[in-house]
Amino acid sequence: MSRATMIAMMALTLVGATARAAEAPAAAADPAPVTDGDMTVGWVHGMQILVKRVPNAEWVAGQLYIKGGARNWTKADAGIERLALAASAAGGTEKLDKEAFSRRLTKLGSELRAHSNEDFSVLESKSLRDQWDETFALLSEAFLHPALPASEIELQRQRQLSELKHEEDVPDLRLRVLSHQLIYQNHPYQYRAIGTTESVSKLNAQQLRAHLGKLRESGRLLLVVVGEVDAAHVIEQARAAFGGLPRGAWRELPLPALTVAGPRLNAVQKKLATNYILSVFLGPTWRDKEYATALVAMDVLHFREFLEVRTKRNLSYAPSADFNSRSAVPWGILYVTAVDPTATMKVMLDEAARLAREPLADDELAGNKSVFLSRYLMSAETTDGQASLLAQMQLYAGDWRQARTLPDRIRTVTSADVQAFAKKYMHKLQTVYLGDASKIDKKLFDAL
Repeated sequence: MSRATMIAMMALTLVGATARAAEAPAAAADPAPVTDGDMTVGWVHGMQILVKRVPNAEWVAGQLYIKGGARNWTKADAGIERLALAASAAGGTEKLDKEAFSRRLTKLGSELRAHSNEDFSVLESKSLRDQWDETFALLSEAFLHPALPASEIELQRQRQLSELKHEEDVPDLRLRVLSHQLIYQNHPYQYRAIGTTESVSKLNAQQLRAHLGKLRESGRLLLVVVGEVDAAHVIEQARAAFGGLPRGAWRELPLPALTVAGPRLNAVQKKLATNYILSVFLGPTWRDKEYATALVAMDVLHFREFLEVRTKRNLSYAPSADFNSRSAVPWGILYVTAVDPTATMKVMLDEAARLAREPLADDELAGNKSVFLSRYLMSAETTDGQASLLAQMQLYAGDWRQARTLPDRIRTVTSADVQAFAKKYMHKLQTVYLGDASKIDKKLFDAL
């Protein structure tokens, strides 16, 4: 090959590379911060930051959310994210060993802890207003540069394994594990954040470090700060701490649809003093118009179940109905323990059917909405409660503003809405029964 030919080929290669570079989309620039009343929304390299200023608040809540949840692990390493973040939050950093890190938090009067579920993980801090800057520095260091000493990993592992053992020994917890296994077959949620005894026992420090490295992408992070803080200052703190992280390839993709073909009953024989029953039905998501109605309807049903099952008939000490909304896949829940499970569940299911059959009286509906709103507003009295609520609305509903609008949506729920919700959603019960299987009439659960 002649020198002239080689030069020509090199030139063509350079031209092609330049053209490809020109065609490659550049990362979108961060939008400018936007202030809406007491809220400011900012961005740092794709990381969203929500800051709510609460004048005169003594405490500041800082919560760093990591998206992905169950999609971040597999059956083989389930439990890894929870273990890694628990060890990060309590085991010190590359600059401060565990003892020095703990002493510093204590001197500041601050707290730092980690939680994980099937939807996301979070590192949470709570500090006095004047100690926010240093507390945030400790939080960010724990995430970015944890020490992960072997002793702390083992301590947190044993705690996790102890919780798993506790689930086997306590009927109420066992019931919930069995329910999870029933409803999330072949779904990402089937591998729980806590993991299994087998998976957690095998995890090592190298795996934990590699997993944490995968999480350090600005595009999968959400920072929520609530207290008497300056939003611009918080955004600059986030930029200094996390602005150098790669944006990463994380995308907000919807979970696979969860479908329920029909009612199912998993009756597990176990010799117990009483029988445990948990029935669930798939409900509306945070983004559905019936979401507020679901909260009201299940609150109404809870009071009715308590009245009919416990107060009037004394069939059970603690019957309940609830809407498990702290999930991207919410469920309506009927729960009871009973010596006579067939008689008790007949009353429970009759009350659920009555919700669809008969309109609510105006005073009953108004009273239940008032009670719900009181609890909702009380949960937002603390800065950490407000931060959690804002994060849930952003992560589950896609818009933090729903934390503001939900009370008004609750107030507008009508009796007709409740009936429509019950007719549309209260069926195809997925039930787990733990106890004397000979005492339950399996045909009961086909009634709805």
